[in-house]
Amino acid sequence: MELKYSNKRTKIVCTIGPSSWDTTVLGQMFVNGMNVARINGAFADIEELKRVASLIRSVSPDIGLMLDIKGHEVRFNKFQSAIEIKPGDKVEIGSNSTSKLYPITYPELHRDLKPGQVINVDKGAATLKVDSINDGTIFCTVVAGSLIESGKGMNFPGATLSNPSLTEIDKKQIEFVCDDRWDFISCSFIRNANDVEDVRNIMPNKNIKLIAKIEDQHGIDNIEEIILASDGIMIARGDMGSEIPIERITFVQKQIIKKCNMAAKPVITATNMLESMIDKPYPTRAEVTDVTNAILDGTDSIMTSGETSSGKYPAESIDMMSRIAVESEKHVEPQIFEDKYFKERKIAVSISNAAYEVINGLKVDVVVTFSPNDTLTQLISRSGIHSKIVALVETDQRKRQLDLTKSVFPYVFNQTYEDRDDVINGIQSFLFSNNLIKVGEKILIIGKYKVNRENKSQFTNIFEFVEG
Repeated sequence: MELKYSNKRTKIVCTIGPSSWDTTVLGQMFVNGMNVARINGAFADIEELKRVASLIRSVSPDIGLMLDIKGHEVRFNKFQSAIEIKPGDKVEIGSNSTSKLYPITYPELHRDLKPGQVINVDKGAATLKVDSINDGTIFCTVVAGSLIESGKGMNFPGATLSNPSLTEIDKKQIEFVCDDRWDFISCSFIRNANDVEDVRNIMPNKNIKLIAKIEDQHGIDNIEEIILASDGIMIARGDMGSEIPIERITFVQKQIIKKCNMAAKPVITATNMLESMIDKPYPTRAEVTDVTNAILDGTDSIMTSGETSSGKYPAESIDMMSRIAVESEKHVEPQIFEDKYFKERKIAVSISNAAYEVINGLKVDVVVTFSPNDTLTQLISRSGIHSKIVALVETDQRKRQLDLTKSVFPYVFNQTYEDRDDVINGIQSFLFSNNLIKVGEKILIIGKYKVNRENKSQFTNIFEFVEG
């Protein structure tokens, strides 16, 4: 398929649901700019994960697959019809299936709450206040809202919950996607580095990248250790806006994006980005500004939720995001690194800083990177350069995983060469054959490539400027 916005640098993560289960719709979303497909584990069993993964792969093997596990998230049980409420009504939240309403993901919730605690349902669609707790039942008064809908999440501003970081459902889903060679697992309500390690420790396949979702004050307070422990960050503004004062979200978002850029870790900005396009064919001007500002701040990826999972215009939403991204990318400012994040990666930082000077000083058109890991590529992608960054990787999975990192155009390249000059010539031939460079353009080739010299494999370092 020919991509509509082939030079788009900002990546787009799309939540998949009933609106996007059709392969024709998925194909158009891919053409319009979708890079990664996200499946919400709260609404999927293993059979559903298999079905959606098969759909995505039938559209293109280049689309990354992300499982979103629920972890600490607390949700109501599923029931047939929404419960009508009004301010002043009394609501009882039980602790097991004998109750009409109970927290199915954390039945012991009653142990952690106290009278006076506010409970926000479905990101503020309804608000309850705890009056008392007795014999495992939480007695509440409705403060605001008209409906409590089936299976919706709850937030508890200021409360510290003791629920485990992983549920049994999470564990089964993680085992499946590791065996099925998905690309990312995003973990809800990550509070600290230990939560990240809890997930990593049970993964049978360590090649999958872990994305930590920051959704409450605990995650904000421990953001630096979470960034270092994870492979990337998602700023999940929906639940965050129910956990902290909503007027703080803008500044928290900017701070997290900056820290992720300094650490060369990909960051996703998520929730309500083009919310009005769930029902309308065009976004509001405020939504366009929101997406633009996230890109100007330095986000790697922007994400859809209801727009592509349940909305009327899934493909159009991606087209609009891509249009905003392409225009915004013309105005992105360069980033400067802080050494505190790179004590173990000083060589990569020094090389990337040197590359930045060469790229700008010699007006390089295309930068080619390759290395056993993605650190160097991700460092250079932070710099805000306007040169195309072509990342050569050994596997399809690494290719899809770099599709979460801004400004990077990854390709699988695993040719065998005997010496450094052969590598450089082979890379140039590959670039020309894939129309990635033109005659007369300036190229910087940089990285560490494995060569087979005298039947022995060894790495050779390359930092080569090629003109013409």
